[in-house]
Amino acid sequence: MSKFELSLSKEYVPDWDYVDGVRELFQNALDQEMESEENKMFFEYDEENETLRIGNKTSVLDVRTLLLGETTKKDNDNLIGQFGEGYKVATLVLAREGSNVVFNNYGNREVWKPRFVKSRRYGTDVLTFFIEKKKFWESVPNNNLVVEIDNISKEKYEKIKESNLNLQEVKEVQEVDGKGRILGDKHLRGRVFVNGLYVCDYDKYEYGYDFEASELKLDRDRKLVSDFDLRWLASQMWNMVEGKATEYVDMVERGVADTEYVTDICSVGNDIKEKENLAYDKFIEEHGIEAVPVSSNAELESVREGYKAVVVSRGFKELIESSDKYEEQEVYYKTSYERLKEWIEKCEDKLSVDEVEEFNDIIGNL
Repeated sequence: MSKFELSLSKEYVPDWDYVDGVRELFQNALDQEMESEENKMFFEYDEENETLRIGNKTSVLDVRTLLLGETTKKDNDNLIGQFGEGYKVATLVLAREGSNVVFNNYGNREVWKPRFVKSRRYGTDVLTFFIEKKKFWESVPNNNLVVEIDNISKEKYEKIKESNLNLQEVKEVQEVDGKGRILGDKHLRGRVFVNGLYVCDYDKYEYGYDFEASELKLDRDRKLVSDFDLRWLASQMWNMVEGKATEYVDMVERGVADTEYVTDICSVGNDIKEKENLAYDKFIEEHGIEAVPVSSNAELESVREGYKAVVVSRGFKELIESSDKYEEQEVYYKTSYERLKEWIEKCEDKLSVDEVEEFNDIIGNL
């Protein structure tokens, strides 16, 4: 029997629990399948024995993978795990949570049994893998690698399902080629996934999103994502969605996070024109033909008499102004000279005679 001691503290990633640990093992199996279609992933839950099994058809573990940072995924942007820590950290967390994790490395005729052992070198408990060579098994499944995790109660399994779209039924899905999926189910609102695996909640979202790994880069913790990235990626997806013009325009009008940057992203084709004209029609129907969309105080003060300034979100204003119909409407904004004249009339009594004369002399040269 061989023994391999990892230099990982028992308290590494202290905020992770069994859900995070199973996520990492599932992610590893999913990544392996994405690298090779023949290497189908395997997953089952044995409720009676409270045991999860995860694995792949052709995967074989090599002892080199016990080195932190050792990975075959770093050059593949379509895979989630690229740091060489995944299954080692997952095993540590699950063991810390009270589960026994056994790696049946059938393809290499081995059984790996990790557990915490008091290290002479470090003077504390460290995760240690014990690898035993097996000549034969009573029953060998149709998978080269199967990881077994015990002490997973039905309640725990339900929590695991909530964090994994691959284990639940999702009814309202909008596929966006090359980007991911928009999730319309109410219970998924504000939830962020990558390749079907839960990352974080983002309550500013009106929808849930399952991004492709190539689109949303995660750090080692798998939970920290920038606010800008989430808004930008969702906006990209909505700009590519066909057949949801009314919903699209409504969200842009309300200035929600999902569509905050849609007008900053280059859009072409008849679909965007439909949305622009729909935004214009909606605005005129609600506010009248004399209405002018504005999104800042400077624009608000620049609208001439005879027109009604209506404050809207920046994106909605840009949609309206991009409409073919909007180009037919003559809109006049006050010039800087006119705004200055109005300002001096309001403030004249607060200035000295000399100051008023100097000001009039300045604007007289504009």
